[in-house]
Amino acid sequence: MEAIKNNKSAEEYEKLIKEMRQLQATFLDNMSHELRTPITVILGYAGILADELEDPDLKEMAEIVLKSSNRLTESLNLLLDQSAIQSDSLQVEFEETELSKLIENSTNVYKPVAEDKNLKLEFINNCDSVKCRIDRKMFDKVMDNLLSNAIKYTKAGSITVKLESINKEGKVYAKIDVADTGIGIEEEKQGLIFEAFRQVSEGMNRLYQGTGLGLSVTKKFVELMNGEIKVSSKLNEGTTFSIFFPADSFSSN
Repeated sequence: MEAIKNNKSAEEYEKLIKEMRQLQATFLDNMSHELRTPITVILGYAGILADELEDPDLKEMAEIVLKSSNRLTESLNLLLDQSAIQSDSLQVEFEETELSKLIENSTNVYKPVAEDKNLKLEFINNCDSVKCRIDRKMFDKVMDNLLSNAIKYTKAGSITVKLESINKEGKVYAKIDVADTGIGIEEEKQGLIFEAFRQVSEGMNRLYQGTGLGLSVTKKFVELMNGEIKVSSKLNEGTTFSIFFPADSFSSN
């Protein structure tokens, strides 16, 4: 009888946790709709003002508003992604996709951001063609998170994105490396960075801002697309994130 009671309590506890996560996801989804409209308006007008104002001081103010609004939007999106993951409400839409084009697009988007910090950002493609079954939206978010982090944690030097095909346990995989020459990650912290709300810069007086959700969301998205992500890093020398996806077809340069 005691075992049955315990089992029932466990089942009720799991049901309660599931309901709480669903309520959290619903709340965040509703809040996102409330926040997105004013943020979009702020972004729109701040962009116009930044382009059209001639007074240097006013122009700088408009650019600060624009930058802050973009940061708020990124944080909101990460919170929503994390909530969707926790509530198991994500739907993966697999599609056979040429990876090089998506990676090149993501790299081009972040080149101006890197150049603002005097960093070199380049994409090295060692495959003529490599196709994988992925969710394009999830993949774009994975690249956004990795590139954004690489630029954030790199003061000088470069960020290199490389695509190649490798043989692993008798199967062909697409391997994507995002390597930077940034602050690096201490060995004892490398096991924590994929946990929600954890950051590379913990204990550094919040020198690097952010929610601490980017890598947690990235890892989950990669796994949902049947991929794997690994990290190698040396303190003060840089970090490389490597992603592996099973390849449907490929041809090397």
